[in-house]
Amino acid sequence: MDVGVAILSGGENKRFQQIGSIRKNKALEVVDNKRMIEWVIEVAYQVSNSVTVVAREKEQEKLYSNLFSEKYPNLHVIADMEGVGHSPLIGLATSARFIKKDRILVLPCDTPYIKIDVLKMLIEKAIHFDVVTPLWPDGKIEPLISVYKREHIQLCYKALLNLKRWRPSDFLRGSIKSYLINVENIKIFDPELISFYNINYLQDIDNLTSTLHDGYIKDNKILYPNKTDIKLMREVIKSISDRDRKLELINGLINSPFWFALFSMTFQELDEKWSIAAKNFETEANYFIKEEVKMLALHSLLDALLCWKRVGSAENIKRVATQVEELKSDLNIDFEGRLKVLKGIEIPSKDFITKRE
Repeated sequence: MDVGVAILSGGENKRFQQIGSIRKNKALEVVDNKRMIEWVIEVAYQVSNSVTVVAREKEQEKLYSNLFSEKYPNLHVIADMEGVGHSPLIGLATSARFIKKDRILVLPCDTPYIKIDVLKMLIEKAIHFDVVTPLWPDGKIEPLISVYKREHIQLCYKALLNLKRWRPSDFLRGSIKSYLINVENIKIFDPELISFYNINYLQDIDNLTSTLHDGYIKDNKILYPNKTDIKLMREVIKSISDRDRKLELINGLINSPFWFALFSMTFQELDEKWSIAAKNFETEANYFIKEEVKMLALHSLLDALLCWKRVGSAENIKRVATQVEELKSDLNIDFEGRLKVLKGIEIPSKDFITKRE
């Protein structure tokens, strides 16, 4: 498959910093005698000859180019598009503007133990889908270790940014057909699932811990979040992107709750637009709950909650807020959205981890 790799390195690394110390660039921190991002670059070149690092701004782009141009002469380094802020979604959008391949494998810069065969598995499944992403048994997904159809990113990102949306999971929520590979099946190539170990804190380098992913989901899943005609979807997305309101399009979105909700939010003159959006986000959440993808259900309900707050409906705010807290509890996510970490859980030793392909 014709795939390019985008390594995202535009984060602020807030959790990686230590009070009173010089600010560190996490991607350049040394792990097992090599910069963290270099482990990711070298694995990326095992699955594609087109590898791009997406930096935060021009200064970081220049730094990376100077550091890596000699060792990786074919590596492209680009900065996030200007004027829209910084987020993983923006990093994906930037990569889709630059990379000309049909599919884009996105990787974070802080997963130095990722395995080649895991990436090959994701790529092999991507040919018929807008998004391919890993699925944990508890309903979490890995949107930053995923394969995206470039055309799908290009279609969606302007509309999403127009509405100030920053989550890369919106590309899956906005898809017509996506594939979720259960990590239980990925264990064939990575028994310890060390590919998904990302380094968020400085102490993570020497004090490895495991995150809690208890659950019962064992199968892969095909999702159909938006059962609509692709031509209509393009028209709707263009209407959102251009703020060219065509209310007659809304009738075709009855089975596309994500785009129905976003589309309705753009109409200042539409009565009860926030209620309409909230109800559609809840419909979307119910679909993801039925499919056992709780992370996406949580994101849908958070959107619904914001809409009900705009309406000022105390009853609906209380009801949806309760559902949100229940899902956060199921997913072991605290109030600020961080994964709860299991301390003292044994994961592979350094000797095992450093056995690279």
